[in-house]
Amino acid sequence: MSLWQDDLESNASVPRIEYVHVRNYRVLKDFELRDLLPLATLIGPNGSGKSTVFDVFAFLSECFTSGLRKAWDRRGRFKELRSRGASGPIEIEVKYRECPGTPLLTYHLAIEENQRGPYVSEEWLQWRRKPKGKPFRFLEFESGLQVTVTGCRQTGGSSPVFRCQSHCL
Repeated sequence: MSLWQDDLESNASVPRIEYVHVRNYRVLKDFELRDLLPLATLIGPNGSGKSTVFDVFAFLSECFTSGLRKAWDRRGRFKELRSRGASGPIEIEVKYRECPGTPLLTYHLAIEENQRGPYVSEEWLQWRRKPKGKPFRFLEFESGLQVTVTGCRQTGGSSPVFRCQSHCL
């Protein structure tokens, strides 16, 4: 077995992004990547959005770690973030698997801005429990209302924090 094959097998349980859809984020007015492989290459002329694809992931990371407002302000707010001439929210959707053989998870985020600043107009996380059937949303947030549903056990305390056992071993 080659070193490359050993490396692939040792990383078999690493989460993998399989699909990305971005709407109204800078030059990405309606951008979609389907059937992503573990190694993908983006090729295109200057200004076509290659770096912007990577900035989408940096933006999401900053939103999760530092908050929406900080990530938003750092990039020039709606004036610089929303695609020129576009209307409606900035939308990011990512489909990924925690590890091979597990259900495909879909994360969706929509951001808008009002006089007070940016806000999450819609956010949800879903999966299909079986290969066919209706998707199950276990996190849903829309304009200030949140619903969290889980099949996992509560870890204790007064806050609704749940701990789920990973399927990747």
